[in-house]
Amino acid sequence: SIFRQDILPIQAVITRFNKGIILFIEIIKHTPPWVFVLFFVLLILGYLQTKNRKVKLNVVFILPVSMITLSIFGVSSAFGLMPVAFASWFIGGIFSLGVSLKIVLPKSINYSSAEEKFFIPGSWVPLFLMMAIFSTKYIVGVAIARQLPIISEVEFITFISLLYGCFSGIFLSRSIIVWQTRGALS
Repeated sequence: SIFRQDILPIQAVITRFNKGIILFIEIIKHTPPWVFVLFFVLLILGYLQTKNRKVKLNVVFILPVSMITLSIFGVSSAFGLMPVAFASWFIGGIFSLGVSLKIVLPKSINYSSAEEKFFIPGSWVPLFLMMAIFSTKYIVGVAIARQLPIISEVEFITFISLLYGCFSGIFLSRSIIVWQTRGALS
């Protein structure tokens, strides 16, 4: 009898785990194919950012503009034109922009006026940020698709929008720092 009591909690854990696996498989099965393509494109682009590279000025802004656009799209597609969502996004963006500019990352940037290119050391930060934006958008998309009640909670809307804003501010700060390097070194 004492052994039976020990087995019941283990069975409950196994049952709960199995239900979680089944739910995960269902979510993956209902994910549109383009989402997987986007995931791998972001993964590759993020990985390329881990390598030292030389880039022209106009290229420096492509990634941040793309990721900020994805971030704004994430807020608007999930929450519509709710003022609290966009205010939270803006506050998160301004906050993280300010903090990131104080930290001054990336470091060791050089500008060659002869080549009109920046040497930017590799960093894992862009990959992390891309995966964070993608994961946030994916999780929110699943919550919306499953019609979970949390999607209409002001706290959830505020938190997710702040998160998107913070990611955007960090991306923007990286480009501003590169831009400032050009003025300081030329």
